Amino acid sequence: MNPSSERNEERVVRVSISNVSVRDAGVYWCGAETRDTYLTFISLNTKIQLNIIMPPVVRHEGESAKIICPYDSIYKSKPKSLCKGKCSTRDRNTLSETVREEKESKTGRLTLNDNVTARVFTGTITGLTAEDAGKYWCAVTLETDLNYLYTHLIVIMNEGEEGFCI
Repeated sequence: MNPSSERNEERVVRVSISNVSVRDAGVYWCGAETRDTYLTFISLNTKIQLNIIMPPVVRHEGESAKIICPYDSIYKSKPKSLCKGKCSTRDRNTLSETVREEKESKTGRLTLNDNVTARVFTGTITGLTAEDAGKYWCAVTLETDLNYLYTHLIVIMNEGEEGFCI
């Protein structure tokens, strides 16, 4: 990550990050540093959550969909889960029990699998219906927060058989 910043006359610092990757997702803090003779004060006052959007998953009704969630190696022993819709620490809609290190968790039509060698956990939903479409969040539980990636699942409805009226 190579952040660059510029200071303008309104006393605002702008930071841009180029070549963003999955590793860059997470919480960032903006603040100011003040130095006195022997003391340094740092005031962090703005919290920013950087979410990375993964390409959408498009499948037909009745098929299976794999939602692939890459993560950095530092998270290999952390619990991971898949959420649909809202996925905050307070009102989380977790679809499955969390999964950890090389284990599999199955709840109904959803299976979570964590492959620590590849640094990917995968959520597989079988027998897709229109209700399965929506925004899915890959969540890695940290000590005090969750680290998110998200994607959209698009379910294409099968065409019904056409009938003829005579």
